[in-house]
Amino acid sequence: MAKKKLNVTLLSYPLLLLEKWKSGDHSFLTTSQAPKYIKDILVSKAKIRPSRRFFGEAFIASAMAFDTIDGWYGSFKWLSSDKWVTGKNLKPRFEKPFYEALLNRFGANIISDLQKRTQTYSDIYGSELNNRKPVAPDLWLVDTSGKNIFIESKMEGDQIKPHQLAGLALIKKYLKSSVSLVCLHQEGKRPPSSETMQNYIDRFSVIYKKV
Repeated sequence: MAKKKLNVTLLSYPLLLLEKWKSGDHSFLTTSQAPKYIKDILVSKAKIRPSRRFFGEAFIASAMAFDTIDGWYGSFKWLSSDKWVTGKNLKPRFEKPFYEALLNRFGANIISDLQKRTQTYSDIYGSELNNRKPVAPDLWLVDTSGKNIFIESKMEGDQIKPHQLAGLALIKKYLKSSVSLVCLHQEGKRPPSSETMQNYIDRFSVIYKKV
């Protein structure tokens, strides 16, 4: 039964790192042992939209780097868009390498089947997702044992949405991978309550039974 659960963890960060990130100093990520793909794409995105955006993903990737052998920023529409099966019309810098990783780790047939199951779930339970399709989470890491770990990152004040939970559930069931929600909070500030954390797990369990 435990294998069907969503892993929900807390991760605290120093305010100084967040302030540096917002000011354009990304050195805590670029000097870490995080995968190069993650470094390149997150810094590229952060330079375009300087704010706290992408800080959570960057902090998680750097914090987990010691146990990571590969990884990607995975917030593309690869649960629903045909191009992630066909390989057509992919942007060369970031989309093409991500597509190649999907094929190498899972194969086109498995991703195609996952997309069909995603569409079926959307057709049946779309109203429960506020008419939004399930989406993939922020990060995809491969740990030192070769296990695939898909991670949704949430900063303070952010709430995980039903279509995000559905994406995690579909990935867990049909890609047979570990899925996690990492809630970040500033050091010295009160973290989310245990009741809130359990609520995320319970909501995921309800969705998982339907996918």
